[in-house]
Amino acid sequence: MKVLFLLSTILFSFTSNAQLNTYSGNVGFVMNPGFLGPNYNVSNVQFTGHPQAVGSFISDSSSLGLSKGVILTTGLIYSDDGPQGPNDDSGAAIDNGYNGTPLIPNSYNASILEFDIWSFVDTIEFRYVFGSDEYPEYVGSEFNDQFRIFIEGPGISGLQNLSYLPSNVYAGINTINAGMNSSLFVYNGDGTNAPYNQDEYYIQYDGFTVPLTAKVAVQTGQTYHITIVVTDVGDAIYDSGVFLEQCEGCNYNASVQSWSTSKISCFPNPSDGNVSIEFPELSSSAELRVINYLGEEIRRVHVVSGATKLSVDDLPSGSYILEMTSESAVWTGKLTVN
Repeated sequence: MKVLFLLSTILFSFTSNAQLNTYSGNVGFVMNPGFLGPNYNVSNVQFTGHPQAVGSFISDSSSLGLSKGVILTTGLIYSDDGPQGPNDDSGAAIDNGYNGTPLIPNSYNASILEFDIWSFVDTIEFRYVFGSDEYPEYVGSEFNDQFRIFIEGPGISGLQNLSYLPSNVYAGINTINAGMNSSLFVYNGDGTNAPYNQDEYYIQYDGFTVPLTAKVAVQTGQTYHITIVVTDVGDAIYDSGVFLEQCEGCNYNASVQSWSTSKISCFPNPSDGNVSIEFPELSSSAELRVINYLGEEIRRVHVVSGATKLSVDDLPSGSYILEMTSESAVWTGKLTVN
């Protein structure tokens, strides 16, 4: 089973020329501190599972319904074994050899993403899509691949499962399908029929959910722990995946805007010395942060005008996230150091 997770603008190893593309890379880098938007700060990112079962995705033009983010799978994310279209295999499957999780009984090949999240607002929410090649043959059986988002922290009793569905029902093969919660289900062919098996617009999974929202009330200014799990259930065969959407230009708080990338320049990029960053004049001061591939802040610069210089000659070669935040706007970009 395969799970797809959407999270970041930072791209790694290119794996496909399809409408849905996936990229491998350290998830702590992909899921940067501003991944979910300016009202949240993500830290302490950890992944448990096959190292090639997690990465980022971009869906320029596909049936998925999300544009970019983090992908988690029960198989692998690469094109030969991954969720990229067309849907030309009725039972896409790979056993990646990893264990299940005690969070979900009778599970196999679990991919588990954990992180802490600090919120400026009183609600935490995620948009996601769950898909699987267990559809439609194994609906109602013991082969019931599943997905969860758990939260724990101040004001929450124990480990709470966040779910779009009524009565806190989990997302899985047996709870969202053509016969149950059908308004939330997208039929995507069976791997043998046109146009699904001929057009890369259609991803590999035989079925998946519409974009769903997991939402919970929290205490402003407190830290919560999130655990996201996708796993095979009943056997380790047909793949499933979950896509977690990266917030790009979202605006949960009307007072916080995203700076237009076209109005900000970073040069030279790549660089091996000093970098100049030009941006619109600020009505208030801002903080410019440099974040490494582990999601760790390694540099912070206070900026007050429409331009600043950043010294990077002491940084190891590689890719970094630049994040600039003021009281009214946020911008995230990529910097390559030679």
